[in-house]
Amino acid sequence: MERELKLRVPIEDFDKLRRAPLLAQSKSAAHASQLLTSTYFDTPELAFHWCKASLRVRAVGNERLQTLKLEGSVQAGLFDRDEFEMPVDSDTPDLKLLQDQMPADTDCGRLIRDEAAAARLQPVFVTRIKRSTIPLRLPSGDQLDVALDEGTIDADSGSVPIAALELELKHGQAESLFGVALELLETVPLRIDHLSKADLGYELLVAEHSDAVKAQPVHLTKRDSVEDAFCSIARNCLDQVHANERGVVSGHDPSSVHQMRAGLRRLRSALDLFAKVIPAYSGLDEELRWIASELGAARDWEVLAGSTLEHAAANGNADEILPVRQACEQIAVNKRQRAAAAVESVRYTRLVLQLAVSLDRKGWQDGMSDKQRQRIGRPVGQFAAEVVRRRHGQLIKRGKRLADLDDHRRHRARIAAKKVRYATEFFASLFARRAVRHYVDALAALQDDLGWRNDAVVADQLLKLLPRASPEAAPGAAFARGYLASRVAADHPALKKRWKGFRRLSPPH
Repeated sequence: MERELKLRVPIEDFDKLRRAPLLAQSKSAAHASQLLTSTYFDTPELAFHWCKASLRVRAVGNERLQTLKLEGSVQAGLFDRDEFEMPVDSDTPDLKLLQDQMPADTDCGRLIRDEAAAARLQPVFVTRIKRSTIPLRLPSGDQLDVALDEGTIDADSGSVPIAALELELKHGQAESLFGVALELLETVPLRIDHLSKADLGYELLVAEHSDAVKAQPVHLTKRDSVEDAFCSIARNCLDQVHANERGVVSGHDPSSVHQMRAGLRRLRSALDLFAKVIPAYSGLDEELRWIASELGAARDWEVLAGSTLEHAAANGNADEILPVRQACEQIAVNKRQRAAAAVESVRYTRLVLQLAVSLDRKGWQDGMSDKQRQRIGRPVGQFAAEVVRRRHGQLIKRGKRLADLDDHRRHRARIAAKKVRYATEFFASLFARRAVRHYVDALAALQDDLGWRNDAVVADQLLKLLPRASPEAAPGAAFARGYLASRVAADHPALKKRWKGFRRLSPPH
């Protein structure tokens, strides 16, 4: 299993990075720079790529090293994946050497045993990297290699430059990788690298876009402690956040912005849910609010330019709505670019690394009393039931006469509904499945109603501002605001009925 943390370095800061105190004071002298030439092989139809694997032969002097890497997990720039490496006698792969190491009942296992595929292997791109390696031994005893890479990835279709820092864990805990990265971040503006060299090479060959990734279920057991449950839930939220970073940065799919924002909302809700027993480190909520607000601005304009104005155009003068939609779409693009810049920023890199360190070393335990440690060491079942019951009660209280509330108080009820839904979904595996499904279905229907009403409120605020920048959109913006107001008024009986039905429910336990 390979564990590497990958970060990008501005090419002009490479010499500065080499002189960073942590590296300069290393007792191990830097290895002489090596030229690593790696040729990646695949079939003409890219069978290995579609199996989510990469196959290369690396030339280091007179030696040839064959490596097969499989897709693993990537979180906060940390790549965890299976790697099979062995010497070969030529510049081309020998798939037979891999057969003893991979089961035959997997897609990749079948591929390396396919003689026809082996006969059709061909070079698809080449990486030419000048690498300097500095071995580090930390006071904790953990050992890692720091690799500074400069070079190019070349294919027939083009070339891309590489300037990167790779931290590979040789012995110890992953938190050491994040800690070293944070220390180096004080010297040079590093950024999380979402792509491996193989990913970058294949991007030269095929136009691929990252799909938006929704939240996955959290799996807890009644034997889990409160602390174990918190770690599982927080990592689940971060999985969703990190899985959508690449899509946000590429800017191809607005849904990635929405799903990354949803992951951040879930994470903030989880931190709030456990706050009394597992306090967050100072400054975390402020930083999460910052990145969520950058994504939120993009999402608000996307919703307005999309579904909101589509409905308005279908129910009125489409010609008047057209300039409104065009203006909103342009603003949405600008906001999406700003969101991408935020995810690519040094500030976000620092946030991600600090959060990873906190989770890995369980920094909240510092300064805890024995009583507090005992509390987070108890089984999570009772804690979960109490949290869901309390949040359900908050929703019932805030939702009194829900259909008649003003925008501000209805928004507070909407937030309460979101919090109880997140809590229920976090702890769902601890409760009776049927009770959870029935409760969440009713809650989701209520949330959908409150959600589009909130979209209407936000849209009204944005449409008020739009004519200042786009005077030609004024007539259509006025029509759209009137349409939204009439739609909200017409939904009053439906919301009243939906709330009445939900109030009869008890939360799962």
